[in-house]
Amino acid sequence: MADEYTEIRESGGQPGTDKLLEPPKLEVERLHVLKGILERLVTTLSERFREYCNVPSSFFVNQLESGNSWDVLESYEDSIAGIYYCRQWDSKIVVGFDRRFIFSLIDAAFGGDGSMPPFEADRPFTSLEARLARSVLGIVVPELEYLISTITPATFELEKLETKLDFQILGQTDVPVIAVQVLFQILDNGGRMFMIIPQSALYPIRKLLERSRALDGANVDPDWQKKMQDGLASASMVLTGVLEGPELTLGDIAALKPGQILRLNADPKSLIGLECQDERIFWCRLAQSKSQFALVVEQPIDRKQELVADLIGTPVRAPPT
Repeated sequence: MADEYTEIRESGGQPGTDKLLEPPKLEVERLHVLKGILERLVTTLSERFREYCNVPSSFFVNQLESGNSWDVLESYEDSIAGIYYCRQWDSKIVVGFDRRFIFSLIDAAFGGDGSMPPFEADRPFTSLEARLARSVLGIVVPELEYLISTITPATFELEKLETKLDFQILGQTDVPVIAVQVLFQILDNGGRMFMIIPQSALYPIRKLLERSRALDGANVDPDWQKKMQDGLASASMVLTGVLEGPELTLGDIAALKPGQILRLNADPKSLIGLECQDERIFWCRLAQSKSQFALVVEQPIDRKQELVADLIGTPVRAPPT
């Protein structure tokens, strides 16, 4: 028997006893609900990141794939990450950011306009960068926890923040994992956020993660969705930002000279109306991107307030900031 076992090993095969001890594996292509959770997460993060800076940021789920923990962690060794423990899964998960993510966010948060590439250096993360990473995790992980709890209870407790990852951070045994990579962009810079979840944690709830219907139960007609995308969603529209200025007569306008200054009834914190075909749709803030003026959408227009203003013939004022 021992000779047979040795022969199987040397031939590159695997004895039946080893197959019985293999951890269960998931088919990523069937995890439709998990994909939906991640898509909702990145949409929410784009809104929540306004807490750090007034310039738009975007997130995109770039990869959702299976792999081995040692190989995946080795590819993110130059990163900073939180190690979380989930009691319901009796497992640890890793949520982290690479060096470019942290540097790009710091550059934008402290007034950078994206004209210069983010600072990069092969050095340990500073205490400021570690605090920023912990703060961002305080947004990402609770939102992930909330979305997963719509299908099954899950609470993630932060065990430690690692500023230097090694391939054994999930244990001394190489295990199958689900690896998620999210691309982050702010101004013209950005980086990667990643999540690493052992497959053994998700295997017991695989049926919940494999449901083909959407989480909200809505059924979308693919033909109608394509028509909407090709038609309405792809239509080009002209948007105009409108700042409140002084009231001028026709004579005042005719008397204007080059270099004359017109004082606006606004300050850097004032909200600016964003219009489309004379219809105001959003309130925005004035920002800067690569030495050019830009508008950051703050909130949609209150249609009820607009209607009342039209009925009584008064102008609509920006909400207080």
